[in-house]
Amino acid sequence: MAEAPFVGRTAEMELLTQRLDEVRQGQSRTVLVGGDAGIGKSRLLSLFAGAARQAGAHVLSGSCEEHFGDPMPYGPLLEVLEAFDREYGRKLGGPAFQRLIDFFDSGSDEMKRPQHVFLAVRRMLQDIGADAPVVLIIEDVHWADLSTLDLVRHLAQARPEDRRLLLLCSYRSRDLRHDDPLWQLLAGATFWRRTERIELPALTLPELREFLSAERGRRVDPRLVERCFDWSDGIPFYAEQLIAAGALESSEDVQLPADIRSVVLARLSGLSADALKVLRVAAVAGRAVSRLLLRRVSELSGEALGDAVQECFDRRMLVTGRDEDVYRFRHALLREAVYQTTVRDSRVHLHMMMAEALTADPGLSSSEGSAAAELASHWYQAGSWPQALVAAVRAGEIAARTLAFPSAEIQFTRALRLWQRVQGPGELSGVSPVQLLVWAAEAARWSGDVDRALDHITQAVATAGPDRAGELRERLGTYLWEVGRRVEAVTTFREAEALLTGRPASAARARVLAGLALAHLHAGRYAEGRDVADAALRAAVEAGARAEEGRALNISGLALGMLGDPEGIDRLRRAVDIAQQENHIEDLLRAYGNLGLILENGGRLREAAELTMKGLQVARQLDLVNTVQAMILANNASAAFVLLGEWDDAEKIITEVLLDRPAAESLYPRLTLAEVKVARGRYDQAHELLASIENVEHGDDPRFLGPLHTVRALLALAEGDMTRAGEEVARGVTAVRGGENRLELLRLCAVGLRCAADRAVAGDLAGATAAGDRLANEGWDAQAAQPAGEVAQLVLLCRAERRRLRGTDTAVDWSEVATGWARLDRPYEAAYARWRQAVAACARNDVNGARQPAREAHQAAKALAAEPLRAAVALLAGRIGLDLADRPAPAKLPYDLTPAEFETLRYLCEGKDTAGIASARGVTRRTVETQLGRVYRKLDVRSVGEAIAKAYREGLVS
Repeated sequence: MAEAPFVGRTAEMELLTQRLDEVRQGQSRTVLVGGDAGIGKSRLLSLFAGAARQAGAHVLSGSCEEHFGDPMPYGPLLEVLEAFDREYGRKLGGPAFQRLIDFFDSGSDEMKRPQHVFLAVRRMLQDIGADAPVVLIIEDVHWADLSTLDLVRHLAQARPEDRRLLLLCSYRSRDLRHDDPLWQLLAGATFWRRTERIELPALTLPELREFLSAERGRRVDPRLVERCFDWSDGIPFYAEQLIAAGALESSEDVQLPADIRSVVLARLSGLSADALKVLRVAAVAGRAVSRLLLRRVSELSGEALGDAVQECFDRRMLVTGRDEDVYRFRHALLREAVYQTTVRDSRVHLHMMMAEALTADPGLSSSEGSAAAELASHWYQAGSWPQALVAAVRAGEIAARTLAFPSAEIQFTRALRLWQRVQGPGELSGVSPVQLLVWAAEAARWSGDVDRALDHITQAVATAGPDRAGELRERLGTYLWEVGRRVEAVTTFREAEALLTGRPASAARARVLAGLALAHLHAGRYAEGRDVADAALRAAVEAGARAEEGRALNISGLALGMLGDPEGIDRLRRAVDIAQQENHIEDLLRAYGNLGLILENGGRLREAAELTMKGLQVARQLDLVNTVQAMILANNASAAFVLLGEWDDAEKIITEVLLDRPAAESLYPRLTLAEVKVARGRYDQAHELLASIENVEHGDDPRFLGPLHTVRALLALAEGDMTRAGEEVARGVTAVRGGENRLELLRLCAVGLRCAADRAVAGDLAGATAAGDRLANEGWDAQAAQPAGEVAQLVLLCRAERRRLRGTDTAVDWSEVATGWARLDRPYEAAYARWRQAVAACARNDVNGARQPAREAHQAAKALAAEPLRAAVALLAGRIGLDLADRPAPAKLPYDLTPAEFETLRYLCEGKDTAGIASARGVTRRTVETQLGRVYRKLDVRSVGEAIAKAYREGLVS
């Protein structure tokens, strides 16, 4: 079996390593490592022991064993001696080692008192320590016999000087009772002063995700990780066993593996009958139980109940917060083990008692607002189907209103199962089967399971009458769109439109038109999409549907933004406002995503990244990070970060949020990540990502097709296959030429001209020139009458690449391109242009003119980890004798200002406004505004005047 991964214990390992370094200097140290069973104490000590051996230390280890009678005195010491004898032989341990062996072999008369044993152990360790530092590990001292504990006390409290000993002891800190000998040892004042204690915490959710992914050799479904975290409480052993046994496949319960059940139930030994009863009642209640409900159902007298609860607290099985009237199981698995080992008749009886008690008094629930969910669970587990159906529907409605969608899905799904088990379910529950299916579908969708939502809504469409047919098809079309089945979605939207046409204005028709408008936009038909979105807006206003008005503004704003109309941003901001006012989560997340996209398209990259991250944070706060809407936000944020050159942030977002989605739902992020992998020279990973979306339906969206063929072309170019690169560009141009997205067409033309120029340099001048001329014509037709922003920059890049194809490009051409990219906050593109500037300078024997752009290109490529570009610059530097070694770091600026922030402050003090600073520094106004905000925070000022006054007063500027 593979060794478990080591996660989340870096600080503890560093501390132990530091203590070993101190021991080398002749100062003994004692460290106690505490934590829950399964938390990883043995794993930490084992890894440290291996590292200590490699560092030249002698490692001795033994462990205490659980005993059921009188323990053997000094058991761990005997294990230490035997292991040391096998590994090192007896000579290294000196005479004391032999005396200890004789003592265990024959009960030597030389050691009649414990002090004799302690002295022999100290002398043996002294002899061994003369050769190398000693690490003595004693594990599980919570099971230690009294003699071993006395030995630990003696070694820890002895004077530390001139002893090269690191004593490490592990113990279960949470299981200690006040009458345990170890607890009494730990409470000793001298022992406390002479020792150091480490308490290993449970793994956090990100750490558990890393642990499980490393153990399984692949990423684990985030929803499964979250369930594992809830059930294991972050304890690695429990998590590992639960996943390996497939115990978490059901969303409602867990099937405990035998190993975990044995470990957990062993803790119940020695409990009184009343304490066991308290645990059983609490287990039937759930993870938590109110004090009042426990009193009502346990039927124990006040004194007996108090004693039993105290016993459970003393044994650390139940816990509570200060001034709380709720008891909780310290571990979810303890609750589950107790519940599963309680006989069914007792469970049913207790569930019935709790249901009746909560019906009579909802205030007996464990928290405000949880009564409905608790009641639904108890009626269901008690087998009272009519009451269970009514309670499940009510609990689902309450959960959905509070955005607790996973809980709502459980309740609605339970109600659907019960529908056929009772007579007159509609009259009992007050809801139709169609409405219940609609609610279940929405809950599943917002829980991140759109496939299950599709199952529910498809059944609802088949069941519903003509009065709801159009409305339900709109929902069906929306879900089909979200799982990537775009053709079916459009067909469904059109069916819905046909059913709703001719009927009174409605919110449903406005939503249908908005869906059709979005389909036009994804096909690159922005003007047509704008017109349909405007029709949706009129329908929403006529119906008085405020939320749908916001959605129509959202789609209309997206269309206008893609057409370059600044009104698009205004409409999108209004859509955000309406979604917030109407508390419409779906439209709010959509509006954040679309507004971020238009800001990115307009070159406002930092603003786009910040806005989409704000939207993603909203999704996280609402626990909706696994939804399609959150995925779109994460993709748009990562795309902005890629353009800004913040590739690590982009990769982190994509890896954490997006790649666990099916390929059909994550086309765009997979493509974004492939772009980064190509730029970083990780070609195998890029191929893998591109292959994963090869046969997935993607429609005609130029925002996907353009980048798809661009990335494929750049990958082929990087691998030296110029023919394939040119073919990919040609396919891309054909795919996007008929649409209205000039930006994607120009990006393809720029890459195509780069391919043609490389082809010309390789010797195929005729073929390269013909291809270049075709692409130049495409680019000329694509540019606007007055190009600006990235469009203008791409025109410059195309011109420079075409001149390179002809051998007429100059350093001035490429300097202009590089400066333009820098103004747009595009560091990778600027670095590429600086490299070309250096190459062009060298081609004209201007070696001095090549040095600075080459150095700038190298620094940027190194910072981005863009290895192919870095290597190309380094090759050029070698030819011209340029030293690219890193220079010493400049002196630290006051107030921890960065060089860019300090330069911005200096220009501010010279009287320049934001636009003037941006022009002087060659960056965007948005960048200057961001840097000024940071300057104000660091200087602790609130205005321009305060910043300038403080800068002059403290001599920051002259």
